[in-house]
Amino acid sequence: MKKWILPAFYASLMVIAFVHRYEIMDWLGGNPPFILMILLATLLALFPVAPYKVVIAILGYAYGTVWAAAISWFGTTIAAIILYVIVRTLYREAGRRLIDKYSVIRSFTGAVERRPFQAILLVRMLPIVPQMAVNIYAGVAAIPFWTYAIATGIGKIPAILLYAWLGSGFVDHPVMFTMIAAGLMLVTVIGVAIFRKNEGKQT
Repeated sequence: MKKWILPAFYASLMVIAFVHRYEIMDWLGGNPPFILMILLATLLALFPVAPYKVVIAILGYAYGTVWAAAISWFGTTIAAIILYVIVRTLYREAGRRLIDKYSVIRSFTGAVERRPFQAILLVRMLPIVPQMAVNIYAGVAAIPFWTYAIATGIGKIPAILLYAWLGSGFVDHPVMFTMIAAGLMLVTVIGVAIFRKNEGKQT
């Protein structure tokens, strides 16, 4: 199988999804079966025609915090694992060659591979890091599957809960919103501090 076929197929599906993005988002706010919602959430993570934070918020508005968080967590975690497996299987060698060309990226990758669980957990908690890039990078780097899967599953929980709750109506609960947002930032800061401390011990 030629390696260009999969990216071309992916790009074609992205175009189709983008053309029908409004219908997809409207359907997202309906009431389809739970399994279909997980499937749709997975597809929207694989084909991001809208920011996933918006997807989670819409689910939160339609289904409430708990159900929206559950649907979003399953969908985005499944999508992350699918992308990891595809990249690791088909594009890892090419990706490693690209990383090895740049000393800065090579050094960064070495640090990540020494502490893979902490690294993946940390970037999953940082809302500014593109999650699609994390999925692809992890597939190229020497990160064990289960380490990646478990760190991804745990790391996604705080942000998903936050955005699901925001969608369910944070205007009515400003104090709770402030506490959750502060807690998320605190966890992120602690994660950064622990990761940097561990890396300092290794050098």
